[in-house]
Amino acid sequence: MRLDLIPVDSLTRIAWALADAHGDEALGVADRTIRELESEGSPVVADAWRGLRSVLEDVLGGRLGRDTPTIH
Repeated sequence: MRLDLIPVDSLTRIAWALADAHGDEALGVADRTIRELESEGSPVVADAWRGLRSVLEDVLGGRLGRDTPTIH
């Protein structure tokens, strides 16, 4: 999975789905997934999860709206 092939609005929806499902623990879920992917030898997919984690930080920090981007 290459992050540059995933549209930004899709990343936002995925990040919100993680936040809805896991709340404040969503970052921990992303961190564990990244570690597991690295240990399995999937660095490209781990990098995609790092990008998703970054979007997730913005979602949880209130900097990225659910339906429309928030400009700061």
